[in-house]
Amino acid sequence: MRNKIILMVGGTETLDYFSREMEKEFRRQGYETFLFHQELEEESAERLAHFAGYSDSILVTFNFDGLRYETALYDVYGNLFWEERDIPCVNIAVDHPFFYPKFLDIQPKNFHLVSIDRYHQKYLQKFYPYISSSCFLPLGGTPLHPHDSGIPLSRRRYDVVFTANYTPKETFDKYIYRLGDEYAQFYLRIIEELISYPDKPDDLVMEAHLREQFPDASDAEVAEVIANMIFIDTYIRNYYRGEVVKKLAEGGVSIHCVGHGWDKLDCASQDNLSYEKNQCSQVCLQRIADARISLNVMPWFKDGAHDRVFNAMANGSLCLTDHSIYLDEILTQRENVVFYDLKNLNALPDLAKELLANEEQLERIARNGYEFTMREHTWACRVRQLEEMLLSKI
Repeated sequence: MRNKIILMVGGTETLDYFSREMEKEFRRQGYETFLFHQELEEESAERLAHFAGYSDSILVTFNFDGLRYETALYDVYGNLFWEERDIPCVNIAVDHPFFYPKFLDIQPKNFHLVSIDRYHQKYLQKFYPYISSSCFLPLGGTPLHPHDSGIPLSRRRYDVVFTANYTPKETFDKYIYRLGDEYAQFYLRIIEELISYPDKPDDLVMEAHLREQFPDASDAEVAEVIANMIFIDTYIRNYYRGEVVKKLAEGGVSIHCVGHGWDKLDCASQDNLSYEKNQCSQVCLQRIADARISLNVMPWFKDGAHDRVFNAMANGSLCLTDHSIYLDEILTQRENVVFYDLKNLNALPDLAKELLANEEQLERIARNGYEFTMREHTWACRVRQLEEMLLSKI
């Protein structure tokens, strides 16, 4: 069995945070670990060459870090370090695969793609059947206080916290109208369908519209065009973020948003909306740990989970989230979570007010969510699950 784990740090801040959380558990499990600092690529590559032997290590990375043509990881003959040392590469894709078509086409030998949503798996199996993608591993939660749920809810500063960025819909006009009105109408029909039917995965809606328009298109052609429409995914997730936050604020609920762009939200009740610009993962967790309710709006993971769900629970906040197939399977309404419906946002303010007014119920649901997540859904749990599913077999 391979006894060394290599993780990538120093790139995207959230992925750096995930990697460092996983490293703690890998070390507890007895692995030797190496953190490859992407901002110090040459130096890290030199140190890595001394750390990794032949056939004794595994790369565990996010979003293809370490697999993006990093020059320091190739020798003068163009050979990739992972292949030369027989190091399996396990990539956890924290976004939909259609964001990464060029990387999906250049995967090294012994490459394994881990999906955080089961619809993402189905997409890979259909359009990239040659990639090993049998593992489903949702994102995990990070507790600031691993041995208790933190500040009592009655003493927390915020009623509702939401940790996410926001981009107003007009920002996407340059992508929607870039090829003229006919294409714009095609894109807008897809967007309108997703807004009307928010339970639908966006890749399936895109594919259905493409096949209706181009019935003879091959799977490869469909996948290529979908990858050029990823702005629809970003549009729709931001649309619903804005609608949910605005509905709460205008319905009389105080909400604090952590992330950039909230100053651009067209909200009639600014007194109920506070925000601070984008903060690091640690600060986001601190805000969640100081909130009675932590809001989640799923980023169109219709059969998976976002880390906001488990971060809320791991830090003793009540998680208020929309649905996914996976979340509906593992969570129980008003036992360890409270679900709201994107198709009925008018009911959301009263739901939030009712929860905030009932301290006993709030405490009970938050406590159950904390205990549930600490058992099964922290990053430490994800390491153990990944080891059992995949790492022990490669």
